[in-house]
Amino acid sequence: MPAEKSSSAEGATPAGGTTPAGGTTPAEGARVGGATPAGGGRPAESSASSEQHAVSEPPAASEQQAASDEQAAGDLREAAAHGVRWSAIARPTVEILQLGSIVILARLIVPAEFGRYAIALIAQEVAYLMVAGGLSSALVQRKTIDREHQQAGMALGLLAGLTLAVVTLIAASVIVAPIFGERTAFFVRLMAPLCLVSALSTVPTATLRRNMAFRRLSEIEVLSTLSRVVVCIGLALAGLSGEALVLGVLVGSLTTGVIAWVSAPPPAPRLYRRAARELLSYGLPVSLASVSWIGFSNVDYAIIGARLGALQTGFYFRAYTLSVEYQSKISVVMSQVGFPVLARTRSAAELSQLYRQMVRTLTILLFPLLVLLTITAPVLVPFLFGARWTSAVVPVQILALGGASTLVVDAVGTVFMATGRARALLGFGIAHFLVYGLTVLVVVHYGIVAVAIDAAVVHTLFLLVAYAMMLNESQERALPRLLSDIAPATLSCVGLVAVALPVSIGLSAIDTPAFLWLAVVGLVAIPPYLLALRFGFPESWRSQLSILARIVPAGKGLGRVRRRLAAVRVRFSS
Repeated sequence: MPAEKSSSAEGATPAGGTTPAGGTTPAEGARVGGATPAGGGRPAESSASSEQHAVSEPPAASEQQAASDEQAAGDLREAAAHGVRWSAIARPTVEILQLGSIVILARLIVPAEFGRYAIALIAQEVAYLMVAGGLSSALVQRKTIDREHQQAGMALGLLAGLTLAVVTLIAASVIVAPIFGERTAFFVRLMAPLCLVSALSTVPTATLRRNMAFRRLSEIEVLSTLSRVVVCIGLALAGLSGEALVLGVLVGSLTTGVIAWVSAPPPAPRLYRRAARELLSYGLPVSLASVSWIGFSNVDYAIIGARLGALQTGFYFRAYTLSVEYQSKISVVMSQVGFPVLARTRSAAELSQLYRQMVRTLTILLFPLLVLLTITAPVLVPFLFGARWTSAVVPVQILALGGASTLVVDAVGTVFMATGRARALLGFGIAHFLVYGLTVLVVVHYGIVAVAIDAAVVHTLFLLVAYAMMLNESQERALPRLLSDIAPATLSCVGLVAVALPVSIGLSAIDTPAFLWLAVVGLVAIPPYLLALRFGFPESWRSQLSILARIVPAGKGLGRVRRRLAAVRVRFSS
C-alpha cells in the first residue's frame, strides 16, 4: 500500500514513493525477458530433462557457476550498499530544504492558498504515477532491454502525457471549478504541463535506475528540490501566492528532466509494436494500480472531512503523518534502491536472502522509533505542535501499528515489482483500497480513534495477504515467514519498552519539563534495544554492522569509522 499521503504544501514530490504492493514470491525468481518465465529469472528445475542436465554437468562447470553466482550476489549487495549510502546523504539534505521552505512559505502565503494547492497536487500524482510510474518500472524490471524498448517507451510516454494533460485541463473546468472554486481550477490547469514533463523524463530516469546510478539520482533529487525551494520562496517574496507553489513544482520537475536527459540521453520516440506490447504487459497494470493508490491516499481524509469536518481531518492528518509518513520516507529510499537490485538477482534463493536482509534492516531501524513514538506521543505531540493538537495523541499511538505494517508491505511490493507480477500488484492495490475505504465509511461516525483502529487492523491484515501472495508458489507459509523476518526488531523492542515505559511514567509523576522528559526517555530507550538485538539476534547484529560499514563513505575521518566498524564486526563474529 502507499505509505505516504499528499501532505507537503511546498512542492514535494508526489506523495509516496511506491505503488501499492502487488504480488510475487522471493522463491519464484521470475523475470520478464529472454526465454525465462514471466520475468527472466531461473525457471524451476522440475522436469526430468533439467534434472538429467544437472546430473551430467561437469563438476568444474558447477563450481564455476557457483563462483559466478556468488560474485554476482556480492556485486548486488555492494550496489545496494552504494545506493543506500548516497540516499543517506541526499535524503537528509532534501528534508532540511523542505522543512526550511515550509517554515518560510507558511509566513508568506495564506493557509487557504495551501489548501487550494493541495487539491492541485492530485494532478502531480497522476502525472508521475500514471505516466512515469508504469513505463519506468517496466524499463527497470526487464531482464534485458534494447534501443527499440527505449524508443517505444518514449513514444508511449508522450502519448500518455499528452492525453492526461488534456484530461487534466478538461477536469479543471468540469469537475474542479464547480466543487472547489475557480482559483483551485486555475492551479490545476497550471499543473497540466507536468504530464508532459514527466513523460519526457521517464526513459532517461529509468535508464539511470536500471544502471543503478544512485549517485546521479541522488544529485538529481537534491538539485530538483533546491531549484523548487528557491523558485517557491523567490516568487512568494515577489508577491505571488499559491502560484509560487505550483510554479516551483514545475521548475523542480523540469530540473529533474533536464539533468536526466543530459546524464542518459534517450533515443527519438518511435512506436515499435513488439517493444510496446512488452512494456505495456507490465507497465499498464502498474499504471492502473496507481489509480487505486491515488484513491487510497485520499479516501480516509475525504470521508473524515465529509462526515466529521475539517478539524477532525486535521487531527487525523497529523496523526497519520507522524506515525506513517515520516517513517515511510526511509522505506521509500529502500524501495528505490531495492527494486533495481532485486530485479537483477540470478536465483530465487538470492532474491529471498536479499529481501529478508532488506526487511530486517528496515524493521531494525524503524520499529524502535515507532514504539518510542507510541510511548512519547502524550508529551511529544503537544511539545511539537501545541496543546491544540492533543486530540491527535491517541490516533498517533494506534496508527504506529499501521505504520509498522506499511513498512513491510512496501518491502513486499518491491519484490512484486522486481519479479514482474504487475497484475497481482493491481489486484492487491484495488482490494486494499476498496476494503479500507468501505471500512472507514462504516466506522467514521465513531470518530478518528475508530478510524485509526480500522487503519491499523486493515493494514496489518493486508500485510498477511501480501505475504501469502508473495509465497503462493513456495513451500514457506506466510505467517511463520513474516514472524521470522520481523522477529529481531519486534522482540528487541520488548527490552526498549521494559525500560522506557517505567521511566516515562516516573518522569510524568514528578512533572518533568517536556524537553527534559523527551531527552531522558529517548536516551534510556536506546541501550536496552541494542543490547537485546546484540545478544538475542547476533546474526542480525553482525549483518547490520556489515551494512553500516559499507554505507559509511571512505575518507580521512570516516575511513577510521569504517575500520572500527569492521573490527567490531570481526570481533563479534569470532
